[in-house]
Amino acid sequence: MSIGTPHRAAIEAFNTASATAQPISHRTICTAFLDQNVELPLRLSETDIGVVLDRHGCDVFTVDVNNERPDEEALAIALFIVECVNEAAGFGGESLDA
Repeated sequence: MSIGTPHRAAIEAFNTASATAQPISHRTICTAFLDQNVELPLRLSETDIGVVLDRHGCDVFTVDVNNERPDEEALAIALFIVECVNEAAGFGGESLDA
């Protein structure tokens, strides 16, 4: 699968920002996600194990789409990723559990 030119440019800009000695700003992270039509904060689906949604309830990704892990593991992995992304984007104080 090839990544299109606009997406490649966004990834390269994000990588350039992250290569600096300064921490990446919350705004940079939010903008990088917005460039992909994902509005933060992320949250867990209330109905589907391992499904992560954006602010508007749109699917962003699913952990363990092939159902090879126990539900508890898939849920924990999804929660770890959600918490890390949201913290990095400045949403650390919000409660985002399903």
